[in-house]
Amino acid sequence: MSLRSLRLRKLAAGIGVAALAALGAMGASGAAHAADPASPSNITGTTGTLTIHKHAGDPGAAGNGAEITDPDAVRQLGEALSGVQFSVQRVAYEGTAIDLTTAAGWDQAATATPANIASAPFSFANSTTVTTGADGQAALANLPYGLYYVTETNPGPNPIVSPVQPFLVSVPYPNQGTWLYDVHVYPKNKLNDTNPTKSVSAPDAPVLGSTVVWTVNAPVPALAAGDTYRSFSITDDLDDRLSYTGATVSVDGTPLVEDTDYTVSGNVKITFTSVGLSKLAGKTAVEAKISTKVMSLGADGQITNTALVNTNGSERETNSPQTNSGGLVIQKTDAATSDALSGAIFEVYDAKNGTLVAGPFTTDATGKISIDGLWVGNDSVTSRTYWVKETQAPAGYVLPADPWTEVTVTAGGTSAPTTVTLPNTQQTGPNLPLTGGAGSAAFTILGGGLVLAGVGTIVARRMRAQRS
Repeated sequence: MSLRSLRLRKLAAGIGVAALAALGAMGASGAAHAADPASPSNITGTTGTLTIHKHAGDPGAAGNGAEITDPDAVRQLGEALSGVQFSVQRVAYEGTAIDLTTAAGWDQAATATPANIASAPFSFANSTTVTTGADGQAALANLPYGLYYVTETNPGPNPIVSPVQPFLVSVPYPNQGTWLYDVHVYPKNKLNDTNPTKSVSAPDAPVLGSTVVWTVNAPVPALAAGDTYRSFSITDDLDDRLSYTGATVSVDGTPLVEDTDYTVSGNVKITFTSVGLSKLAGKTAVEAKISTKVMSLGADGQITNTALVNTNGSERETNSPQTNSGGLVIQKTDAATSDALSGAIFEVYDAKNGTLVAGPFTTDATGKISIDGLWVGNDSVTSRTYWVKETQAPAGYVLPADPWTEVTVTAGGTSAPTTVTLPNTQQTGPNLPLTGGAGSAAFTILGGGLVLAGVGTIVARRMRAQRS
């Protein structure tokens, strides 16, 4: 066997090992144009075809450049991935595209590897971008014979966590003593099929400014053999009504250290450092607890929050938990006139004779107390019962015999608070004499007697005057 034949065999064994990995037997189609052992001297034509077949799964045995045609082997390839983008670059040696129709070209190609291809004496003569179709295939026809460097540049809509490593492939491709002019490669990808979840806690106190904790549980996806965790992050774009206060992160229950294992930036992105990434291998899940304060109700009092978990560029979205709050307005009025009353004092409890939630509050000049927000529930729960206790009536009014009032607060914005009107009865004063009673009758009798006495005196004087 000649030295050049040995080089060709070595090159065929080394080119495209990562790319040609596929499950099942390899069919024998493709053009075998010569019965003699493959050598540059019996290459015919000047151009060939490269077809990239993209499927999900773990790489299997190395391919041989031929198309897979056996039905059982085709079924074992796994899900076809559409929308995956590849860059196909022709390799040059000392500035000239490698020509595989010559022995010198094969000698140059034999020294190329995916690791050294980007540095001298190698460079790239030209570049083409292709994208897989619905069948997972992308074909490049009329490729000049040469050595090509193939890079997966975009996963498209696919959650690829272990992209295929860049690889080299020749057109034509030596196969069992013949030349394949229609070359087929089967780079397979490991998909991220995890489903991260998110939940929200009840607040530490059911009023605005209290703390709620959003918990992200992110399963760690398995990688293809030989791959590593190159990046891992959790992004939680907080609602404007939330204020970030801190985060804790753990892997399989073991706490990590901020600024050593991960960093927190923006609003809010948790990014693993190289130290943190090294702790993911063989682990099951990452848990991140993100603490926030609810600062305002906004338009509807309903705050949803979704997180994105990114592993090696593969992004997965969590569900969207929700925390709900509503405003409460207490209106104090006169029971008889409905006039607003200031000076009444109230407290808010979670139950009758229960735990104090908020207060005390005092009604203003308009007779109102406006409580900006009370937590009413999470997710689909949008109302909650509270108990309002009047602890002091307005001056001159009576405190009700039962000072407790049950109120159902509903999630809503500042423009639509739950309103309750609570009247008070005015106090009564001491008893006063009745107009026309015993006292006035006595005065009437006395006055009448005095009038009669005066009339009698006048009559007596006149009678004396007549006698004389």
